[in-house]
Amino acid sequence: MTPLFDRIVWRDPLTGAALEPLVAARTPAGVPICGAMRIAGTKTGYPIVDSVVRLTPELARRHAEWLAPFDLTPPAAAERAFQEQSTVDSFGFQWSWIGDMRSEADLRMRVAERFGLTPEDFHGKLVLDAGAGAGDQSRFMSDHGAEVVSIDLSGAIDVVAAKLRMRSSWVGVQGDLTMLPFSDRQFDVVYCEGVIQHTRDSVATVRELLRVTKPSGRILATHYTRPAATTLRQRLKRRLTLGYYELLRRRLSSMEQFKRLLVTGNLAALAYFPLLGRLFRATGTAMYYDLMPEFRTTWTNTHDYYGGHAYQRFVTAEEFIGYFESAGGVEVERSGAGVVRARKQS
Repeated sequence: MTPLFDRIVWRDPLTGAALEPLVAARTPAGVPICGAMRIAGTKTGYPIVDSVVRLTPELARRHAEWLAPFDLTPPAAAERAFQEQSTVDSFGFQWSWIGDMRSEADLRMRVAERFGLTPEDFHGKLVLDAGAGAGDQSRFMSDHGAEVVSIDLSGAIDVVAAKLRMRSSWVGVQGDLTMLPFSDRQFDVVYCEGVIQHTRDSVATVRELLRVTKPSGRILATHYTRPAATTLRQRLKRRLTLGYYELLRRRLSSMEQFKRLLVTGNLAALAYFPLLGRLFRATGTAMYYDLMPEFRTTWTNTHDYYGGHAYQRFVTAEEFIGYFESAGGVEVERSGAGVVRARKQS
C-alpha cells in the first residue's frame, strides 16, 4: 500500500501553493527520513529532517543545510505571522524527559469516551492529531486502525517520530496550527486536545482546523475553561485564586528549564504528603489527576501548567462552543466543560 505521506495533498502554509515532495531516503515503512518539500515552480522549499517535515519559514531557515542537496533555499521572512517555536519550547523539553506518560485507560477516556465515541470509531479514518505532544494519542488512534498525521510546533514532534516512523500509516509535521500545510477538506477526523489555548489565536486555530476537515468529518477538541464569575463572592474568590496562580506561574515560567523541573517536582511530591497534600491538590498548586495518580503524572502536569510557554488562556465553555458556531457550516454534536465534538456540514 502507498505510504500515507504520498497520499497527503500538501500546500505551502505561507502562499497556499502546492508543495512537491523530494524524498532522499525512507524508513522500511516508507516514511521519509530526509528530503524536501519544494514550493511548486520555485527554488524554495522546506526540509524533511529525521522523519519530520519542518513546515514554517523559521524551521526551514534553522535546517537550511538539509535543503542544499536539492538546490533549494528557505522561504523569505514571512509577512504573515507564524507562531515562533520558542513559544512552545517548554513542551518540547517536557515531553523529551517523559514521552510515554499516559495509560491505556486514560487514552481511551480522553481520545474517545469523553467525546461519546469508542476507539473503534477511528478505524479506517484519516486523522490529524493537531498538537500531538509526545504522541501517545497518535499512537493510540493508530493502534485502533487510523491513519494519523501528527503535527506539533514544539520539538516534541521528534518524540512522536521515534515512536511511529516505522508505520507507513503515519506522517510527522512540525508546524503552526493557525497556518496548516494541508489542502482543504482532507481529514475525516481532526483531534486537538489541550492545545488551542496555547496557540497565538484560539479562534483562528479553530477556523483552520475546520478548513482541513472533510464535509461530514468530525473535529474533537478541548480548551482550558473557567466558568464565568457572576456573583460578588465568586468574583472575589476568582481574584484571589488567579492572583495566587499567576504569581506562581510568573515566577516558575521565568526559571531556567532544569530549575523549573526541580521546583515543580517538589510541588508534585508535596501533593502526596498527609494533610499538606490535600491542600496542594485542593488549591491546584500541584496538578493531581485521579485517573492517573502516579507521581510522574502529577509532576508532568504540574510542570505543564507552570511552563514557560508564551500563550495560555482560559475561556468559558460557552465561548469555546461559540468559536465553532461563529465559523459556520458546522454542527456542535456534543459539548461539556471545554470539550467539543462537532461535525462539519457539506
